[in-house]
Amino acid sequence: MTGKTHAAAGAFAGALAGRLIGDPLTGMAIGAVAALLPDVDHPGSYVGRRLRPVSVLLEMAAGHRTVTHTVWFCAVVGILAALVSTLARPYTAVLHLPWWPTWPAAGLDAFLGALSHLALDALTRSGVEPLAPLLPLRLRGPLETGDPLVELPAATLFALAALRLAGAV
Repeated sequence: MTGKTHAAAGAFAGALAGRLIGDPLTGMAIGAVAALLPDVDHPGSYVGRRLRPVSVLLEMAAGHRTVTHTVWFCAVVGILAALVSTLARPYTAVLHLPWWPTWPAAGLDAFLGALSHLALDALTRSGVEPLAPLLPLRLRGPLETGDPLVELPAATLFALAALRLAGAV
């Protein structure tokens, strides 16, 4: 899948988490960003172009859709989001950021956003090994990455569903 579809699915996952334990709009933003992070191992991706040295190093060391396409990476993304939320919390009142998420909300939004990336990539022919290295089980589907007949409707539906969950439509 492409970045736009991943971001839309992550926004949906974050909005869903936000509906449960936080703010759906903040959840959308966190989920969308987190959904792009697993592709940091691909220098041509949105995140890979912005973090080029890290991206090139990851691709050389492990390849694409390996380390960053596991549930363990998603957990790290969630933990880091929770940590950032906690460390920044004292400054949110001074900066007038009443929407700032609590650490459980930020962590869950980010974890589910990153996990949505794995779910979508598992539908492609290349697939993913989400439990590697513990369980070498490759999940793959019939879809071709970048197929506009799949990507456009999927991104649109995820984005509309996220906006609906957030109460924006």
